[in-house]
Amino acid sequence: MMESRIPTEQECLELMAEVGLATAVVQHSILVKNLALKLADDVEKRGISINRPLLSAAALLHDIMKLDAEVCHGIEGGEFLRNRGFPEVAKVIETHCLINLDDQYYVPQTPEEKLLMYSDLRVNAGGVVSLSERFDYIRERYRPKNQSKFQEYIAFAKQLEQEMFGKKDE
Repeated sequence: MMESRIPTEQECLELMAEVGLATAVVQHSILVKNLALKLADDVEKRGISINRPLLSAAALLHDIMKLDAEVCHGIEGGEFLRNRGFPEVAKVIETHCLINLDDQYYVPQTPEEKLLMYSDLRVNAGGVVSLSERFDYIRERYRPKNQSKFQEYIAFAKQLEQEMFGKKDE
């Protein structure tokens, strides 16, 4: 069995290039990484320890299967990375998709998992936005058919924000 390790930033970029990830997705992932690491500062001030290399790699690779996934890019991205010998990163990535919250395995538990999901929810194509702006974008772009489920996602994201930062989205 391969020893588990966390890929370097260069290895992350090479994996993204290997799968032919679109430039826009790479740029989004870099913004998510930068935000996640910045927010990690706030979380650490609250006495919560963060594995920064793990968070950084997971943020860079969270959408590695975004364009090729048949069902869920988070789960399929996790499988891709697990097969490459990166199970710790795989687990963080598998928990970043709101659509999987009905399965307890995919609900973010660790600080790194929570920061990745939250940071991803705060980054649009134009940069960092509020949760409200991000969910407005998701509503417009994807037109969710199940509005009650969509409202659950919003509530979960706001609860995550309150838990991690002790504040509500402005």
